[in-house]
Amino acid sequence: MTHVEFIQTRKTPPPNTINIDDLISEFEAQDAEAIAQGRQWVAGTFYGDRLSLAQLRLKNGLSQAELARRVGTSQAHIARIELRKTDPQLGTVKKIAQILGVATDVLVNAILMEE
Repeated sequence: MTHVEFIQTRKTPPPNTINIDDLISEFEAQDAEAIAQGRQWVAGTFYGDRLSLAQLRLKNGLSQAELARRVGTSQAHIARIELRKTDPQLGTVKKIAQILGVATDVLVNAILMEE
């Protein structure tokens, strides 16, 4: 049996560029309240009364990254939950519900409603 190891090297970014996550963090640091209000506007305008994890998160003015930080997980994990690519553990559901200020059963229904 042959063992093959794949090594992925990270390319050096071109000069005079900025990482998108760094750019967003910079904007959030400058005007966090306005960005939170923008997220709330998106929740009301585009999600309305349609219950989903994304709607609850945006209604609270949170990015996926900020929710992930508060939960103690990664932004990618929150994205996978929102996209129904993974089912979160009960402990994660409880943490998210507490952070978003909703009952656990409401959050479970929101996750199940994601499409």
